[in-house]
Amino acid sequence: MTIAAGVLIAMHGLVHAMYVGQALRWFELRDGMAWPAGARFLSAIPDTALRVSAAITVGVSSLALVAGGIGIAMDAGWGPAVALVAAIAVSVAHLVLWDGDVKTFPDQGLYGIVINVVIVVWIVAIL
Repeated sequence: MTIAAGVLIAMHGLVHAMYVGQALRWFELRDGMAWPAGARFLSAIPDTALRVSAAITVGVSSLALVAGGIGIAMDAGWGPAVALVAAIAVSVAHLVLWDGDVKTFPDQGLYGIVINVVIVVWIVAIL
């Protein structure tokens, strides 16, 4: 069970990492998707700085989620703590970078945040 959970958490981190490509405009996750442009809480930040900041923040958090998932799968003592912090950090990043439109929230990380909540509850329950 722990190995499967760790692998799923690591794979989930890779899905969040796709937002790095979206932020840097390497590709679009959905046609016409402008994320993170228009981030409601960071509207004063210039577009280029916002994109780079989003890519770094989400990228580091995603890599930490992958590492935490691997740590959980390997039954390393540090795995759950790393995954816990990473799941919270990447969720906060997606919330802060959201454009405020309920219709676009699913494309901007809503499902990932829901999965992160499940991960956090699971980790807290096993600690």
